[in-house]
Amino acid sequence: MTYNCNGSYKIDEYNIESFDIVPNSFVDMIEMNNTNSVSVKLYNIVNDDFEKDTVIDITMEHFVQNDAYLIVLGGWIPCSCIARNTLLLADRNIVSEIKRRYSNGRKKVNEELDSFDNIFLNMNVILDLSPFVLEGNKQKLPENQQTDEQYCSAYYDINLALPKLNIATYPTSYYHNIKNALAPIIDKRIIFLQKITPKINKQFKDENKEEALKVVFQVAEETMLKKDDLVVLLALLRIIIKGNKSPAQLVLKDSQNYSKESAYNAIFDLVTIELLINCNSFNHNTPYKKAFITRDKGLSLFSSIFNNTKISDKVNGKLVITSTLPVEIFGKDEKLIELYKKWLDLN
Repeated sequence: MTYNCNGSYKIDEYNIESFDIVPNSFVDMIEMNNTNSVSVKLYNIVNDDFEKDTVIDITMEHFVQNDAYLIVLGGWIPCSCIARNTLLLADRNIVSEIKRRYSNGRKKVNEELDSFDNIFLNMNVILDLSPFVLEGNKQKLPENQQTDEQYCSAYYDINLALPKLNIATYPTSYYHNIKNALAPIIDKRIIFLQKITPKINKQFKDENKEEALKVVFQVAEETMLKKDDLVVLLALLRIIIKGNKSPAQLVLKDSQNYSKESAYNAIFDLVTIELLINCNSFNHNTPYKKAFITRDKGLSLFSSIFNNTKISDKVNGKLVITSTLPVEIFGKDEKLIELYKKWLDLN
């Protein structure tokens, strides 16, 4: 599949004006990272040669190594498959990469064009700086004045790099209100990670995993975190998934002397997932799709774990969000799966 400068895609001899794509899974992302190729399923295809209900399965090979990931509700999609009119949440490493690559709307570095360039040089996207602004640059939640400075600084730098790129603008209070709402849960999560991380900073044998999970559950109760909090799942997956570069370990970056700053960095990775979910929960009538772009491999892998994510109506003023976790992350260990279900009271 190739992207044409006139705004359409081309598959073989067919020009495709638009399409939707089924989000890919955690297993698909691992496969892409290993082989540099990925299979995708397209539907809602706009083309006179195709029937209305046509579904196309295609496999793409990236000739330039992928170093950015596009996270969407329910999984991820290749950057080369981004839809026109996408509201694109961007974190700190994306803002830095834009500054590094571009000047006055042109690529200034001597590197091959890739799917990242396609997004920012060809596509009609709106860049949402919320993850960048809210994270701050002090490894803690920024003060109101700092969020304002963060936004103005990024807006100025990006405008120099890509003058025609649309950047989402919100009232000053928008970032302040989100930050204030995040503060209590971030404090709880930091306490949880500083308590639990030294206890899970190792590789676990299968026969020891059950007891380790119970320790996580106990610390979660002590810190009064909800059973389905993402930071609790992060700790559980650090125990369950084998290997030194599991998604959980790449996000957690655990150590025996786990600092408050390290905990904040890991927690804000989780916050970006929550920002994407909340972004999808409102403005349903907008023509813009929503996605989160990052160059963080660990965060991308962790985000891809949440398959078939669905947002239901609010209950008592809070969103109801459901998601499916692939059995692969549990090593298909039925005992661990049942233990986790029992913790969530799903039985």
